[in-house]
Amino acid sequence: MKRKILDLLRWAKPLPLSGGYKIPAIGIAGLAVAYLAFSAGSSPATVAGTKHNFGSLSSASAKTADSSEVCVFCHTPHNSSPQKPLWNRQDSGFTYNVYESQTLAATLSPNSPTLGQPTGSSKLCLSCHDGTIAIGSLLNLPGAVLEGTFNVTGAGIAAGKISSTSTAYIGTDLRDDHPISFEYSLAYPSNTEIKDNTTLPAEVKLDSANKVQCTSCHDPHGTAYPKFMVASLSSGGLCTTCHDKRYWTTMPSIHQTSTATWNGNGVNPWHEDLGNAGYSDDTPAIQSCLACHRSHGGASGKSLLKGTNPSTGLITDEEYTCLNCHNGNVAAKNMDAQLDYLYKHDAKGVYGSHLPSRATAGEAARETASNLGNNRHAECSDCHNAHGTKAGNHTVGGVNGNIIGANILGSWGVKPSPWASAGNPALTYTVADFTSQTPGGDNLEGYLCMKCHSYYAYGSLPPNVPSGNADGSIVVESDITADFNTNNMSFHPAFAQGQNQPNSSANPNWPANSLGLTNTFRYMDFPGGERTGFYNVQHNSTITCTDCHGSHNSNDPKGPHGSTDKWILRRNETGVGTAANFCYNCHRREVYGDQGYVSSATDGNGKFLRDYARVTHPVDGLGTSSPFYQSGTDTGNNSNKFGILCLSCHGGAYDSVNNVMKGIHGSNAAAGSQSGSDALGTRMMNGACVESYTHATTTANTQMWFRTITPATDKVCYKNFTNFTNGNLANYNYP
Repeated sequence: MKRKILDLLRWAKPLPLSGGYKIPAIGIAGLAVAYLAFSAGSSPATVAGTKHNFGSLSSASAKTADSSEVCVFCHTPHNSSPQKPLWNRQDSGFTYNVYESQTLAATLSPNSPTLGQPTGSSKLCLSCHDGTIAIGSLLNLPGAVLEGTFNVTGAGIAAGKISSTSTAYIGTDLRDDHPISFEYSLAYPSNTEIKDNTTLPAEVKLDSANKVQCTSCHDPHGTAYPKFMVASLSSGGLCTTCHDKRYWTTMPSIHQTSTATWNGNGVNPWHEDLGNAGYSDDTPAIQSCLACHRSHGGASGKSLLKGTNPSTGLITDEEYTCLNCHNGNVAAKNMDAQLDYLYKHDAKGVYGSHLPSRATAGEAARETASNLGNNRHAECSDCHNAHGTKAGNHTVGGVNGNIIGANILGSWGVKPSPWASAGNPALTYTVADFTSQTPGGDNLEGYLCMKCHSYYAYGSLPPNVPSGNADGSIVVESDITADFNTNNMSFHPAFAQGQNQPNSSANPNWPANSLGLTNTFRYMDFPGGERTGFYNVQHNSTITCTDCHGSHNSNDPKGPHGSTDKWILRRNETGVGTAANFCYNCHRREVYGDQGYVSSATDGNGKFLRDYARVTHPVDGLGTSSPFYQSGTDTGNNSNKFGILCLSCHGGAYDSVNNVMKGIHGSNAAAGSQSGSDALGTRMMNGACVESYTHATTTANTQMWFRTITPATDKVCYKNFTNFTNGNLANYNYP
């Protein structure tokens, strides 16, 4: 301290006042010492031990041999810049590219929709850290010399300036840096994802205009924390003093509590070492906010996300923010590999398209329907909210089997309000926030899919199906609110229990177990113990979209991330039967048969399992000689261009008027052209090859007529089948 005072005495000069009076040099020096000691939250002596000491006696690498001064690189007691406090550096005059975000509601003033240029202490910090002015370029050198330059050299310094390769380099493009110089207030305008400015801890300082500046997070005079931080970054300590992200603490997210560690392979997912030396003990819980974000050098305008594309080394925001961990190197489940399959929600191939915004101040950040429809994309954040998600998929089967899994908590979807008349898409919707897995709420997984795959997103202009039609031709998407419409004649039960609910004693062939139609489900194949997965699906269960859409590999993590099969379909996971026919994951193969197979198994009471169906399959009465059950180039699974046996008769139609592929979601199709034909929507009899159908009763045989096609050019069918009017009788009567 004695040396500093002597230096100030040597530095100071008497200042003339009006009337010829002068303030003594000792007065100026004393004022300077007092001011600096008062203004620096830490003692000026603290600076000497930091990298901000560029004097010759500094222990840091970057320093000058020209002076032992410490404070002079920032401050001067006279001839200072107009900036406070007694600033000894010039204004670079650069116009900065400032941070932009559609969700940063707190920065939007009534007169300016974007952030302004840096002000106050931030502008002073940038006079070094933007790399435009040499560190040693000062307004006032010690002694009689005024403006000049000390030669500062060392690591991270090029031509006296902070090098662009240095971790201290900020540059003039601030779009990838935490926003600065904006007013912090819950009421400017209302933003429920920040904390009240009156409750901020003492170490987090706003400036006199109530603005966030560099000095809100950093104390340039030195602190007990690395990088001049005013508080610890570990476990989100500093970040969460201001940020109160929706769901982060109320769920809480698995990302807040996970103790998973990096295995050392691939890209290092952490950019700060917050545990012991080295990264082996860093976890998402310790990294917290920094697991996904970085305050400097994040993705430009994308919430400072920090994912690194391993093939380029470049930050590419959302996708690799997730995949740097969810590639098997931190998180147990490898999602990365699934996104390389031929058919996928192409999160790795689409960048910067997920654009959430706030419709009104204080509202949760969501994407607009127009962006979902006009800017088609599938990024991780479209389905998952990293601040709310927990570990675990949905529970398959049961009456509440259509409820979201824990991994969807915090996300949102849309709900038809109301459902339209049968066969028609919904035109009005309400937002459904997924805050609970409790039955009875607006928390169905299908609502998540609905926000992209319905009129809500694309209006009357549906997009093309990425996988194409069954024959590979271009076809537009069907609207799932029309397909699954709960007013339809039939539908898979994604939004309500299915229509086919006969009395448990309707079929005399069913065992007296009170399970009724459930006897035709895989539920009955389970050998015992706790029922999980598809073994839990009964005839009165509800299901989710991902019970059918997901990876072809049953060992992959669940979800519609990718598959080698078109339309991101799962395969038959039962271990028996043809792999393509995934219908048997729920519907019992022993009851319905398969390509090249008609069951002759009995239930031990002399009843054939195949007679558990309402109409014994194959319904044409031809048994294994039925063209639907043979193996061949145009029979069995190959009887239709979907490659799935069941779709020859059920739900595989093509709407040539609207160029829409009509899948197995549901149907309200009218009767065929044959006299007496039933409505094809009944039991989804609008199959790829069916033209008309008359259902069987216990006294009248089923009848079917097939379309006459040109196999080479037909969209969905491969064969001209022979009509029949003497098919099987029904085993029980049911509408």
